[in-house]
Amino acid sequence: MRIPACAPEMVWYGWDSRTETWHGPNTFKPATVPRRLLQALQSTPGRSWYGPVKCCTAGEPEARFFVLIHDLSDCALAMIYCDESRTGPAEIVVTIPPEHRARLRPEFAFEFLGFTRFLGLAGNGGELPIHDGVEAAIHAADGSGDTLVFSVSSGLWPHDMEHMLSRCVEKVAVAMCRWLQTTAIDQVA
Repeated sequence: MRIPACAPEMVWYGWDSRTETWHGPNTFKPATVPRRLLQALQSTPGRSWYGPVKCCTAGEPEARFFVLIHDLSDCALAMIYCDESRTGPAEIVVTIPPEHRARLRPEFAFEFLGFTRFLGLAGNGGELPIHDGVEAAIHAADGSGDTLVFSVSSGLWPHDMEHMLSRCVEKVAVAMCRWLQTTAIDQVA
């Protein structure tokens, strides 16, 4: 199976629960394809996958995360957990490739906010910045070929290890984008 190229750029937005700040837009051009994760997603019999994802940086031991990913038809959603954590996700990530924006639910920003609120990741004044940030990003992306990525960080991952969580989030977002694009190609064929 051909691995499709992701959109020219991924445009990232997010909420950091630790600092209570909204960030974005930040652009990211994927340099590599997380092939093992993409193959695991492509071989899943349904529209959900759960499993370990390992990430590492030079000179440091690898970090192990557990990830739950869902294909929701108009986007892909992932919950990233720290190794054996039982306290909730370290990060929630949503990827919306340009091919899927036309079918994006009109109430997406509200539903995304509701989900993060339900999990306890959005609070203490984060509701309005998250909702308005998501709405503005979707509106700004109209007509562009960019993939949108939204993330909400719980602040549960140790601050000195944030770079490892960021690597995992990037890996998962790129794999989800490619998975959704592959699924769309398979449905057309």
